[in-house]
Amino acid sequence: MRLLAIAATALLGVCAATADTAKDGAIQVKPGKWKWKQETSIMAIPLNEENLECLIPQKARITLSKLARDLEEGCTVDEVVPIAAGYSFKLICKGKTTGNAEATLTHTQTTMTIRARGTANLGPIPAGFSMNADATYQGDCSPAEVATETERWNKENSGVKP
Repeated sequence: MRLLAIAATALLGVCAATADTAKDGAIQVKPGKWKWKQETSIMAIPLNEENLECLIPQKARITLSKLARDLEEGCTVDEVVPIAAGYSFKLICKGKTTGNAEATLTHTQTTMTIRARGTANLGPIPAGFSMNADATYQGDCSPAEVATETERWNKENSGVKP
């Protein structure tokens, strides 16, 4: 689920950008297997992550606000502005971790890039924060991966209200 969390979560595809609300943006992505690489630095301490994720059609529409929530409960987006092939936005976190970052999300049919820079508060201490995340389409998911992810999606969304 990390691909969607940064987003990166959030993480891509067909260049169809639409707006959910005046404070949100969305992209429609190509379902399939995606490779995710993320480099996060807080107070110049690097944290790296890499994984593969099978993105099923039900998860192919990704909103910036969902990416922010997947990053951490209490994170939202604001000041969303369409830019060439994506969005520029402000990431605001008021949960366990507090802070703000200026961010961009850009994509082509087979890639997605998220860049963010700002500050995160570690207790009472503000710290510099940066995040670079890249996702690349790797091909189709196997039928077993699609079945597993579909079952997971159905469980997660069985009680969701519109």
